[in-house]
Amino acid sequence: MLDALVMTLGFEPGPLISAVASAAAEGLAEGARIVIFTAGFPDERAERAWRQLQDVVSMMELPRRLGVEMEKHEIPLRDLVEAIRVVKEVLSELREKNVKIAITGGMRAVGLAVFIAYLLVDWRYEPRLEVYLEGRGMALSVPEVRKLFRLSLTEERLRLLKFMKPGNVYTPSDLSGFLRKDRSTIYRQLQALLEGGIVERVDGGYRLSRLGLLLI
Repeated sequence: MLDALVMTLGFEPGPLISAVASAAAEGLAEGARIVIFTAGFPDERAERAWRQLQDVVSMMELPRRLGVEMEKHEIPLRDLVEAIRVVKEVLSELREKNVKIAITGGMRAVGLAVFIAYLLVDWRYEPRLEVYLEGRGMALSVPEVRKLFRLSLTEERLRLLKFMKPGNVYTPSDLSGFLRKDRSTIYRQLQALLEGGIVERVDGGYRLSRLGLLLI
């Protein structure tokens, strides 16, 4: 169950409506928050999109059935650091909740501020992050890139990762022979990378995960 859905508002309500419908299908907790960030500039198009979104959410009866709260936060864009700080303050209120963040539209600076703020919050539960494709009505899931910043990569682990080719599956014995290292050493390195989400276990061996592909 989702405790909060975070979105970004531009001039079209469509992507936000899709994100709300998707969240409702997954399950919204009672009293869940729908948090919407938009640029702090007056614009009739954005105001119209906000009103249309409110109307649709009201027709879905989420406020009545679940007590879902929808809130809009206007982000000052005179300075990006200040914008990130404002977004982070709001996201920090949600750090212990089950959260989905959807970059659904709006000015690029707003989306960037939300993404950077997400990276900087000390989440108790890792949020799911997705970005909507403009004019396509579909969203891409974003890898848990925050893990990369917490990962301790020694020279040995980096050498092991650089050896592994995308899509190939390796056993500890394979890598031990290729890298001329003791099998137990290779196994320990793989376990550390597995815990960090950089490799994954498949077919009796290991291969690079999506995060691992980013690293190499």
